[in-house]
Amino acid sequence: MRRRGAVRSVALGAAALVVSGLLGACSGSDEGGGAPKLRGEITFGVLAPLSGDLAERGQDLVDGAQLAAAELNDQGGVLGRQVKVAVEDGGCTAATGEQAATGLAAKKVVGVVGGLCEDAALAAAKAVAAAGTPFLVSSAPADRLVEAGMPSVFPMEATIYQEALAAVHWMGYRSAQQVAVLDDGSAASQRLSGLVTDRIKADGLPVSRQSTDGPDLAKLAGTVIASKADFVYWTGAPEPGGRLVSALRQAGYTGNFMASSESDSPEFLQAAGGAAEDAFLTTAAGPKLLPAAAQWAARFKDRYRRDPGRDAMQAYDALRALAQAVRQAGDTAPATVVDNIPRLEDFTTFTGVLRFAADHSLTYDNYVIAQVQGGTFTLASKLRTD
Repeated sequence: MRRRGAVRSVALGAAALVVSGLLGACSGSDEGGGAPKLRGEITFGVLAPLSGDLAERGQDLVDGAQLAAAELNDQGGVLGRQVKVAVEDGGCTAATGEQAATGLAAKKVVGVVGGLCEDAALAAAKAVAAAGTPFLVSSAPADRLVEAGMPSVFPMEATIYQEALAAVHWMGYRSAQQVAVLDDGSAASQRLSGLVTDRIKADGLPVSRQSTDGPDLAKLAGTVIASKADFVYWTGAPEPGGRLVSALRQAGYTGNFMASSESDSPEFLQAAGGAAEDAFLTTAAGPKLLPAAAQWAARFKDRYRRDPGRDAMQAYDALRALAQAVRQAGDTAPATVVDNIPRLEDFTTFTGVLRFAADHSLTYDNYVIAQVQGGTFTLASKLRTD
């Protein structure tokens, strides 16, 4: 797995996030101005859960992709052809994901974006990859997709290992001297806490690790203080994480507290109350944390009468990236489009340069550091060199 772009600096320029690559170069316009004349169509597939508990997020994803298509068409389309979007309900199971992928294949899409639920996205990716069709998976967790090693599939989310690197990087930035890593006993929480602990040890920093699946957080807080830790990292669920930072502050802890992306939730803030102030969070970047996304978020709200979520932003960037790969390929042949995705030229998202490593993980991941200020999450660092 590649190390994060925060460790390997890359010059990004904040203005480039908004200007360079956000929309393709204009082409095909009439000499007299107005809307460009587009001849023919290019159809991209969008996979999202449109029923069930995640239907709202699924619609957010679809709307982000549709906004990208509309703006591409306003700027001359792709290869002078109109961009169209074909949507399939991928649900949240392997069976529904595979069925949706089959439906998109029947529509002869040039490529696919989307994917939110892990099982559905993985099954859809396998079906799409069997045909060699490019698939930019915008919202589903990356790890199993990367491990599957499918040549035409590119996750737009970072891996758990990259979250661990983001956390350790911030610990170093905050000059941590003694770290306590705490998890809630769940498999995902323990995996992240183990990766963070191993990375800290490799860097030669003193660290203790403890799992807790009980309610006695006051006792755990006392153990942390007795260890003389000056940096605490919580990898578990948001509600107990909020209660933990509250217990730590009540016990007199004055050091840094940081939680993992799982705590990017109102539940963390509600459980912590005032104790959450100044707490840090490793989390995937969303439009609310990115000043560079403000104008885009305003356009989205003007079109859909609501604020966009992360799923909309990720799908918007994914469809634009797929369109850029088609432009570079000069045609819609799947093999040539896939070949161009790892070498997108001067292409940026709202977090910076989009580039994929040899295993198709993100070379420069999308984790940022948020901080609680005034009872809400604000951006503390993009973890990239601007």
